[in-house]
Amino acid sequence: MAWHRIGIIGYGGFGKFLHHSWNQLSDVEIVAMADENPSCDPDGNYKFFRRWSDLLRDADVDIVSIATPPSSHAGIACAAMECGVNVLIEKPLATSVKDAERIIAVREKTGKKATVNYMMRFNPLIESLALLGASGVFGELFRVDVENYAQDGELPPDHWFWNPDIGGGILIEHAVHFFDLVDSLTDQRPERITGICHSRSGERENEVLADILYDNGLIATHYHSFSRPGFFEETSIRLVYDLAQIELKGWIPLSGRIRVLVNSQTGKRLEALPGLAVEENVSIDQIEDVSRPEGWGTDRRRTADMRKNSVRSGGKTYPVDRMITASFSAGRSKAELYSEGVRAVLQDLVKAVEKPGHRLRVTLEDGLSSLRAAAQATRNGRSPSQPH
Repeated sequence: MAWHRIGIIGYGGFGKFLHHSWNQLSDVEIVAMADENPSCDPDGNYKFFRRWSDLLRDADVDIVSIATPPSSHAGIACAAMECGVNVLIEKPLATSVKDAERIIAVREKTGKKATVNYMMRFNPLIESLALLGASGVFGELFRVDVENYAQDGELPPDHWFWNPDIGGGILIEHAVHFFDLVDSLTDQRPERITGICHSRSGERENEVLADILYDNGLIATHYHSFSRPGFFEETSIRLVYDLAQIELKGWIPLSGRIRVLVNSQTGKRLEALPGLAVEENVSIDQIEDVSRPEGWGTDRRRTADMRKNSVRSGGKTYPVDRMITASFSAGRSKAELYSEGVRAVLQDLVKAVEKPGHRLRVTLEDGLSSLRAAAQATRNGRSPSQPH
């Protein structure tokens, strides 16, 4: 088994979390860290550098993880690949589309492997929903609604997160995770993007919203705020398909609920959802359609006969005869799923390094796509007096 030696650039809280998570892998070894803060030195059997450029010149390192503030990602990633090192870049890929395109150009020139830490693509719930959606079980995806309430108690006013020149703003630094999640669930591409940004007391941009219209009619709304205590922190993700309504809970989704119209074949495929627990499985001719009030003039018996074996949704007719209501769950804690996700991203990069024909599950182009949408929403959402 090949052995890969990892250097972590940016050894703050998240860098230490990566180290903790990757220590459980048998085919990689953490050998070096770089951070300008000397107090981050782990004082163990590791090389520690104050300058990231010194780490890149260390012959023992063949993969670097870039866990520094976003505005530095492009410079470090390009330098790493030019030094012959493969890279795993924390999201966002960069803070500008121009810098992201520069990273891609350097990858093409050097032939090195590079990926973005979109670990939610490796979440078992997202993986299962992506496969079921691609199989046509749910029909077309036409609506996504993300509501994310995050805490700001650990983000003091002088933290780089609030500086748009360093972090890019909430849509770029944070919401790209969810932009990419939507990209992982559909082949549709963004066509029109709008945004709203609000700054608390005119100082710190703490509320943002983006609406994205895709080329086949999908409309996604992303709302994110960093403004309250951690007690209120929660995230809900609602997915609406022609035949299904799905609610996910947690910014790293831990569980969900589904209501879906199926037939005998498609219903069996739901077993792919982790921890599936069916609550109701009812023939659709036994479900009352209350979309029209009594006396509306519709012959309800005729309508019921028409929908015994099919329904029309999104302008299409689907052969379905039952409605299933169920819950599903990954069966792990947030910390466990987070660690599993970052391990999976690194393992995918290692596989690409070892096997030239392997296509990374998260490409730099994926990082560029989500960044482009976030940057456009940010530009549209800020007033002319706000920094862009």
